[in-house]
Amino acid sequence: MEKYSLIPKASRCPTCLGECGHVLYTVDSEQAAQHYVLRELDPERNLALKAHIEHLWGQRSCDIVRCANCGFCFADPYVGGDAPFYDLAHDPSSYPGWKWEFGRTLNALVELRAEGKLRDFLLLEIGAGDGAFIKRIAPALTPKQNVLCTEYSAYGIDAVQEYGVDCRSQDVRVFPPEEYAGRFGVICMFQVLEHLDRLDELFNRLNFLSTNGAHLFIAVPNERRVEFNELHGSLLDMPPNHIGRWNRESFKFIAQRHGWGVVKHEVEVESPKRRLAKHVIYRYVRKRQDRHTLANRVERVRWPLARRILKASAVGLYASGSLPEIYTLLKAPMLGDSQWVHLQKHVAR
Repeated sequence: MEKYSLIPKASRCPTCLGECGHVLYTVDSEQAAQHYVLRELDPERNLALKAHIEHLWGQRSCDIVRCANCGFCFADPYVGGDAPFYDLAHDPSSYPGWKWEFGRTLNALVELRAEGKLRDFLLLEIGAGDGAFIKRIAPALTPKQNVLCTEYSAYGIDAVQEYGVDCRSQDVRVFPPEEYAGRFGVICMFQVLEHLDRLDELFNRLNFLSTNGAHLFIAVPNERRVEFNELHGSLLDMPPNHIGRWNRESFKFIAQRHGWGVVKHEVEVESPKRRLAKHVIYRYVRKRQDRHTLANRVERVRWPLARRILKASAVGLYASGSLPEIYTLLKAPMLGDSQWVHLQKHVAR
């Protein structure tokens, strides 16, 4: 089992504004670039990514700090990835289908409608992917013309627009105010907030866009699972992709500062099989970042069939070497991947 360093550091927390914290660990630009793109497979892209990460940070390293007041973990510098970063760091991939947080939000909206609290509401989804959530909401709960989405990828925008819902590539923090002021009764952000910096600017914009009493549904990674991963040889929550590790207290602080209240907070409960499957894969992905490991050598095998066979063997080998943490993981249902929070905006008097 690995350990966090817990070195004291005075860094202002982006959620509660406290200035006392501890450095959990430090990563440099070379480690961060290797996390996303193996230099052994694509050295030019890896080098370009390393340089761009240094440009974003304004330096060669980044601390991961835990606030002593609210427990929020954040990258310092607190800077999220931009379009060039994601172009370099990630290959285009398909979006996930229906997710736990989608179902939890759908149920909440159905309950609110049944109670007469939502009728033909306007909904904004920030980071809509290919529209998996929206397709279950509109027109079942509100007309398609009442929905607006934002999305980064051209593929996602096309998929949402093809379904008949307006989708923009704009950053929600710079939406034209005259067009959307005070319109949305429901706002959703699924696996988006952990990527974003400029939190006060974000919540100021959400306030501007939302109605009195609006409902805000957010899903982010489960901080307990992230910590388990990092302390048991699995993936680091690497910046500048993920820059904030949220918990109930940090949601409470950011909500209070911007006129919202926490209605509900829940953690995904996954089956032991799913928790185990993700752990062994994440452990392999972490191992392959080290050029001296079996996993890294497997990734360099040119023949796809041979690489798949060797990868399966390596995954099993690494899993067998982590039996104590596997036992802990299997006995901990609260180590699901996601957490979900329902916030409601206070009604202005």
